[in-house]
Amino acid sequence: MKRGFQVSIGFMVILILTIIIFVGSIYFLKGFYTATEEFRDQIDRETEAQLRALVRDGSIVAIPINKATLQRGKGSVFWIGIQNLLQTDQEFGIDVKFSKAFDENEAQITQGISEAHIDNNWVLFGAGPHFILNNEFEAVPVTIKVGDTIGVGQPTQKGLYSFNVCVWKIGVDVQQH
Repeated sequence: MKRGFQVSIGFMVILILTIIIFVGSIYFLKGFYTATEEFRDQIDRETEAQLRALVRDGSIVAIPINKATLQRGKGSVFWIGIQNLLQTDQEFGIDVKFSKAFDENEAQITQGISEAHIDNNWVLFGAGPHFILNNEFEAVPVTIKVGDTIGVGQPTQKGLYSFNVCVWKIGVDVQQH
C-alpha cells in the first residue's frame, strides 16, 4: 500500500511541475507575440511615414523599400503608396507581374521559367479598385513569397528576381501593363 502511495505522490509532483512549465511557456509566448506585434506596428507606421514623405514631392506612386533578400518559402511585404492628385475622387488599379530573373553570374534565367507560374504562386496583392479621395493617400501591401519552383517541375534557382508594378486610373484604357 505504501508503495502505490509513493508512486501517486511522485506522479502528482511531476504533473504539477508540467502544468507550471506549460503555463510559464504560454505566458512567455504571449509576451513574445505581443512584442512582435508592437514591433510590426512600429515598422508599418514607419513605412507609411516613408511613403507619405516620398509622395509629398508630387509623385503619384511611391515604393520606399523595393529590395529584399529572401530564401525559398520566405516572403516580404512591399508597400505601394498611391496619392490621388487628379483633382477628383478616383479609383486606381494595381498589377504586379514577374519581369526577369538573373543567376549569381548575372546571366538571365530563361530555362524552365514560367512567368504565369511565378505570378500565380509568388505574388499576392489587392488589384483594386482602390478608391482614393482627391488629395488623399493609400498604402497598398504587395507580398512576394519565394516558391520552391519557377515553373512546372523546375526548382527555384538562386538569383535576382525582378517584378514590375503598374498603377493606373480605372476607367482609362490600359494597353499594356
